[in-house]
This record gives sequence, structure tokens and C-alpha cells, in this order.
Amino acid sequence: MSRCGRVTIIEAIVLLIVTAGQFRASDAQFPRVCTSADHISQKECCPIPPGFTEPCGGPGRGRCTEIADATVDDPAWKEAYKVDDRRHWPTVFFNRACVCEGYFSGYDCTKCIWGRRGRNCTTEKLSVRRNIRHLSPEDVETVKRYFNAAKTAPSDYAMALEFYEDINGSEDFADVSVYNYFVATHYYASRATMPPYKHGYCKTEADCQIDFAHEGSGFPTWHRAFLLELERALQEVNNDPDFTIPYWDWTEAENCTICTNDYVGANYGDGSLDPRSLFATWETICVQSDPFYNATSRNHTKPCDVTKRDGHVMRNPGHQDRKRFGESMYRLPTAAEVDFGLRFPTFDRRPYSKTANCTFRNLLEGFADTSTGKYRGDRYVNGTLIPGAHTLHNHVHLYLDGTMSAVPSSVNDPVFSLHHCFVDRIFEKWIRRHKTPSNEALPKTGASPGHNRHEYIVPFFPPYSHADLFKPSTALGYDYEDVDGDGMSEGERIQDSSNLGECSTATDPWTDVLIYVVIGVVGFVILVATFACFCCIFCYICKRRQQRSGAGRSNWVPLNTSAPEHA
Repeated sequence: MSRCGRVTIIEAIVLLIVTAGQFRASDAQFPRVCTSADHISQKECCPIPPGFTEPCGGPGRGRCTEIADATVDDPAWKEAYKVDDRRHWPTVFFNRACVCEGYFSGYDCTKCIWGRRGRNCTTEKLSVRRNIRHLSPEDVETVKRYFNAAKTAPSDYAMALEFYEDINGSEDFADVSVYNYFVATHYYASRATMPPYKHGYCKTEADCQIDFAHEGSGFPTWHRAFLLELERALQEVNNDPDFTIPYWDWTEAENCTICTNDYVGANYGDGSLDPRSLFATWETICVQSDPFYNATSRNHTKPCDVTKRDGHVMRNPGHQDRKRFGESMYRLPTAAEVDFGLRFPTFDRRPYSKTANCTFRNLLEGFADTSTGKYRGDRYVNGTLIPGAHTLHNHVHLYLDGTMSAVPSSVNDPVFSLHHCFVDRIFEKWIRRHKTPSNEALPKTGASPGHNRHEYIVPFFPPYSHADLFKPSTALGYDYEDVDGDGMSEGERIQDSSNLGECSTATDPWTDVLIYVVIGVVGFVILVATFACFCCIFCYICKRRQQRSGAGRSNWVPLNTSAPEHA
């Protein structure tokens, strides 16, 4: 997939957090109350909520405490990780923050966790996300109006304009709208780590490709957290706690049926949106970037400047370069492809990256072929490019050909949330069908930075892990239209669940390696043993020959060739 590639370390830092092991939801935004030089130098953010006299609200609501570091360091990680502001999240920025009690949540413990509401957060609620094509015209207009309000509503939070080491105080932060915060958050987690050249880590662009949201085991749970945070923000901006983000079922037709002014906006041939669309005036951020060489060698790398507008939302569905990305780019993924991915009982396996074979996660993300189940990268035959696999999630990003195709900054297009809501629905169906617990599905170690089971999801706060999000959605306060407890929809039938393409008899590639190693070791031992036996036999034969030769000498009388003397 394409990457925005700007050299940035932090375009959004949420400096308000809750300690490890306490799963609480929050706005995942950046309150200015903790942007002063004192807060930053002390690395503590424990505000006193309005109407209270103690930090975090005090006993019965929250307390200020140390944040545990959940990072699992791995010597195999790229050197650039050592200077990445996202490392050991979130302790680079703060090591003390609020931990909320009971069902309270938020940076100051004044909110409720997901799935709760009310003054004391004691009332349970379960919201249902629906297919946007099933909504009434009035409800669709509400969705559009709510998104547009968030795009323009000023946020109480701010975004960093400098790297952490260069932040002095509030002057190094910029105001941002509620929606643009989420654009910057996705970009922050997805963009490459590119510190100035003077650090010596990024000699080539490949040295610094570290993605905390994609190409790893945490892809589904990262985006699940994103949607929950965005959904809460839309509810608060529009004072509607019952609002849910609808999903776009892109398997219902070959073409984009919501790319009209009735939904997310029609477009012209050049990719610009019809001016009659509500979203035609939306300006983008965090899109344009300096070439890698310029940004690093000249030491002018900066976080994304959220005050800079890069252009407008672009979209030209079905016109993606087929020679570059494959002939299937003229259409959207099919229900059969989704069904194929849902059959796979293994969530992820080594190397827990985009090259993993025979896993649900890599099929859902779109780096594995939906006919074989295996990773297929680009290759060249006689100088001609044979495109790799771009399926399901990745396929949709590329198909839309425009703002959505630059993945790190793709949230600029409002269709992003509708797309990922459907991706999350597929993830939810897999969870309910296979019922695999997180401690079996997610790797404890061995994944890319930020993707291991108990590592915190960068950059959300309070910090919660991938394991916290790897559970049925009903445990997080929401459900999906037409998905039962076993992950099935009305009229749906599992088609030939034993057909896993080339993975029907597949084993973990690391198991194959182990088998080869064991075979090699056994073979070597047999070879050494055979050689030793041969040596023993050879020595025995030689010894026997020496013994026989020695016995012959002891009975041997030499001839006397001289004539006898006569008297």
C-alpha cells in the first residue's frame, strides 16, 4: 500500500493517560491543561476535574499513579525505534497519570467507559452499528451533518508541532478540530519513523518504516480502538449519545454505491468531488511531504503541521492503475473473498507481518491472496511487473483511487470510517465464529513494535492493549446489525469450510523451519555416528592385522647361510 512518507515523529500526542492494567476509554485527544512546561518536564498529567478538589477526582473516582511500561523490546526491531517518540508508549511523554475507578474513564475520570452511561456510569448501553444503505434518507443526512460538525468544531485538545525533545510548552502546540485530530492520530501511528539524518539511523527509507497500525497482528484491534474513540467524539460534538457510525458493505456491488451526493459525494473525472456534496469543501492535512532524502539530509524533519491545509478530498473509484496494482482494481472485493478469509481458524502466525501465510489477519488486511491464502508480493518477469496481492481492506483503499489510497492520511476522506466499520464487522464475525481467546490469537512477543498482545495501542489514552480490544464487541458496548452470536447473518451459509486454498494442509512456516533443522541435526548425528563406526571398524581391522603379523615374527627362525665348521 502507498505511504504518505512525511518525516515526522509526533503530529499528535495525547498527553493524558491512565495507568496500565486499567481498561478505560477516553477522548484520545490532547487537552491543553497538560501542555505547560511544568507538566511536560515533570511528565505528570493528573488534572483536578471541575467541581472536585483532588487530582483525578479523588477516592471513588480516580487517583494519580505511575504508568507501567508494557513494551516488549526485541533486538530484531529496527535501530530507528530507539529514537522514535512512539517507543515505550506512552512513557516517553508521561509516566504519571490518572487511573479511574469503577466505571469512570477519561484523562480526569469524568467520563464513562465504553458501554456505560449516566451520572455514575452505572447504566449499561448497547449501541448497534447499521448498514448505511439501510438507513433512511433522514438518518443518512444526520450522519453527514455529524461528521461535518466534527470537521469544523474546535477541540479542547492540541497537537504537537515539535518532536518531544524540542517541546518547551504550550507554544509548541496548535489547536485542531475534533475530526482533524483523528486524521493526525492515524497518520501518527502509520507514518515512517524518520528522525533527522544527524542521528544516523535512517540511511535509507526502508530503515525507518515502522507502522504501529498496519502490517501486523494489531491491525484489527488498532482500528477497533480508533472507531470507538471517533464514535464517542461524534456523540459528544453532536450531543447524541446514541449515535453510531454506520458501515459500508462494499461486497453488495462491484462499484461504489455510496459515492454519490446522497452519501459521501459524487466525483468528477479528475477525482475532485462534486461541489454540491457536503464534503467537497473538506480540506486535507498531513498529506504532502518532502522526499525522504530532503527531509533527512537537511535535518528539517517536523511533525505534521495540522494548521497547514494540503488540498481537498479526492476520489475516483475504479480508476486505479491496474498495471501497478492488478486487474481487479476496476471492482470492489466480493462476498466470496470475505467468506474465504473467515474460514481461517488461525488469527496470525510468524512472522506476524504482511508476509504471513494462511492467517485471517493478513487476509483481512489484504496482503494475502484470497484464492491461495498466502502472501503474494510484487515480482518481475522478464522486466514486467506482476502485481502482488491487494485484497479486502487494502483493495478498497486502492480502488477508491485518491485520498483513501494514501493510507496514513486516508482518514481525511469520510468514507474511511464507513469502510473500517465494515472491516471491524468482518473481524467481529471471525471472533464470534472461532471464539479464540486473545492469549491464543495474539502474539505475546515476536510481532512488530506496538503489535504484541499486551503492548499499548499507539497513541490512544488511557493506554489500553490489543488484548483489551480483542473480545466480542458487545463487551465494548456495541453490536452490528444482522450478526448473531455465532458470527452469522440471516441466510448466510458457510461454504466449504475445508477449502483453505493452498493452506488446507499448511503448517506454521517456523514449524517447517524447525522440522528442517531437526532433520538436519539428526542427519548430522547419523553421519557422525556412521563415520565413527567406520573408524572403529577400520581400527579394529588394522589392530587384528598387527596382531597376526606379530605372532608370525615370534615363531620365525632365520636361516644360517654360512657353511658349518668341521673339526
